[in-house]
Amino acid sequence: MTQSRRRIAALLTALTTVATTLGLLLAGAPPATAAASTGHGVGHLADDGVAWIGSYRLDDGSLVFCLEAGKKAPTGHHYEFVDASALARFAPDDLARLAYISRTSASSTDATEAAAGQLATWSIASLNGQSPEYYAQRAGASGQAVLDRSRQLLETAAGPLGASRSVAGAVALTPVDEHGRMTVTSTLTVDFLSTGTTVLAAGSHSGTMSLSGAVFDDGKAERSVSNGDVLSITTTGTVPSSDVVATVRYDGLPYGSAFTAGLAGDDVQQVLVARPGSASGRATITATVPSTKGFQPIVATQASASAASADDAISDELTVSALVDPTREGLLAGWGLYRPSTPPTTGSMPAADANGMLPVPVIVESSLLGPFADPISPAAEAPIDAPIVCAVEILIETGPGTYRTPECTLPAPGYYVWVERIDGSRTPVEQGGARILPWQSPFGTASEVTFVAAPPVPETPPAPQPAALPVLADTGSTGTGTLLLLSGAALGLGMLLGVGVLWRRRLAVRGLHATAR
Repeated sequence: MTQSRRRIAALLTALTTVATTLGLLLAGAPPATAAASTGHGVGHLADDGVAWIGSYRLDDGSLVFCLEAGKKAPTGHHYEFVDASALARFAPDDLARLAYISRTSASSTDATEAAAGQLATWSIASLNGQSPEYYAQRAGASGQAVLDRSRQLLETAAGPLGASRSVAGAVALTPVDEHGRMTVTSTLTVDFLSTGTTVLAAGSHSGTMSLSGAVFDDGKAERSVSNGDVLSITTTGTVPSSDVVATVRYDGLPYGSAFTAGLAGDDVQQVLVARPGSASGRATITATVPSTKGFQPIVATQASASAASADDAISDELTVSALVDPTREGLLAGWGLYRPSTPPTTGSMPAADANGMLPVPVIVESSLLGPFADPISPAAEAPIDAPIVCAVEILIETGPGTYRTPECTLPAPGYYVWVERIDGSRTPVEQGGARILPWQSPFGTASEVTFVAAPPVPETPPAPQPAALPVLADTGSTGTGTLLLLSGAALGLGMLLGVGVLWRRRLAVRGLHATAR
């Protein structure tokens, strides 16, 4: 190379550096629909001062690679921008490789990287009958480095996480997880040339998610997210089920086979325009889900008998409903619902509604307390040492309604009373247990009291009297009747004689005592 040509090359390199800096400043502007090439961009000028390998610059600041080796260079030509698919000359996978290069090396400010990117682009589009080495030698002493880097770019494009055909976003709602939370998460899936459909690792990209019918933990309906984030959400409104819409959008993604091309005429090279990732991954899901709000089950009760006898069996009628109180913030205005993880089998549980949801099952625990000797006075809670006759429970599977407890037997006289309680922890979390608010009945409610009276004390019978002598009736017979009469008279006479003998002996004894004195 002559000294004059070296000076020209140095001047061109300096001008290229200045133009590159200006181009970077303009890169943030929206892309134009047309532009003219102002000359070389970033790369290497051959020793002859004419041949060039690298990018060209457009007057809108864009850098481009040539797509048709052998045709006229871009300098001085006016380009119209089109989507690369309109060129109708590349196979889908080649479009994906070229798009990968447009997002990576095409915008490089490193001369060797830019030259390698141009060589890789020609290797995919057309080398016009020449070898890669033929074009690499334009980089002079850097020729081998350009050749090696070009091969590396092509290998990377064909390898894992390299060139891709498309990208898609997805969003999913989980009604209730193992912690009792409703969650939303989004994912990104890329169709890579090498590995096919691949779900990107969590945290790869940031996007924006918006909600309708629900809010995030901070009370807002929109927030920045990363793919793979699992976020808790709370439904709005107070009805048992809510229509929730979740939309996620990831913009400016470096995936897919789309890129911008430039056309300037049949005899001028088509160009690949350097653009950062412009693909979008968007998705929306609409689902009818169980409300995340808590609900307050309540029970009105009625003992089966207000009075009974010992050893009678009694039960308790339960009228179960949900409290509706607009003044209580966050309280569901109705009975809670849940969606089972698997559809219920016939007869195993109540039939699901049109949205596949079931009433949250609730266990009502009933205890019969007593006997108490005195009438029961109402109180907020039962005495801690209250005697328990029996404890029973009933599973409420179909929501509000009237139910009856199993029976309990009354063991003795006294006053008895039923008490009830509901503990949400008795219901599995996945069935909505975490949304059941606790409840217990007051003690001594009149409708719950049964009285068992003591049996009456039996009367004491009078002392027995001596039996009267029988009176013989005159039958007019001298037979048996006469004999009985004579026997009775003899018996009476004998008794009188016996008494007389006893008195004579007692008087004789008294006479002896008197003589002795």
